[in-house]
Amino acid sequence: MTPPSTNRPDETGAEQFYTGPTDAVFDVALLRQAYDEVLTLVEPMNTERHGEPLRCVSLTYRRDAEDLLADGLVSQFAPDGRMRYHEREFSRLNPMFSDTYFAVVHRSVSALMPIGRMRLIILAPGTVYRMHADATKRAHLAIHTDPDAYLVGPDGRGHHVPADGRLRVFDTRSRHTAFNAGTADRVHLLMSVADTERLHHTVLLTPGSQR
Repeated sequence: MTPPSTNRPDETGAEQFYTGPTDAVFDVALLRQAYDEVLTLVEPMNTERHGEPLRCVSLTYRRDAEDLLADGLVSQFAPDGRMRYHEREFSRLNPMFSDTYFAVVHRSVSALMPIGRMRLIILAPGTVYRMHADATKRAHLAIHTDPDAYLVGPDGRGHHVPADGRLRVFDTRSRHTAFNAGTADRVHLLMSVADTERLHHTVLLTPGSQR
């Protein structure tokens, strides 16, 4: 008797996890200055997603949000698979950050592609995320990194995002993970690409798989 296959089908239809940097390039020194400015204004929020630590600052929010800082921390999918919001709803940059370089980044990237949630994600040394899938592609700008911090796609290949100012888009609708095996925080500015949103694929409905 042939044992059942343990391979997961490609339920997202994502063809390639990473194709290389985009043409958008930003000033790393100004990105780091903006990050320092944000930290003088707010403390990163520490939350948990299915037992995993998530430390971040949400820079965008929805029109009717009651708490502008916490709005982007709500998982897009409820445990029962119900979609709580569309990424395109996060079209507003928190005015608290309007004088930082992140406002320039928000305008510039929005001119290239529609973006939703825009968050600073801080991955501490020793952090490993479970395999999961997102509902959209994600654009990454590395602000601080460690040479031993990687994104790993469905083929098992690791991708290090250098802090060189280049915007990189990953098709995180495929199952993937991220880890920081180094000794310094990995800080990425992460933006959801709103027009790549998938509303129904079963990978997202698996408990603990969405972020």
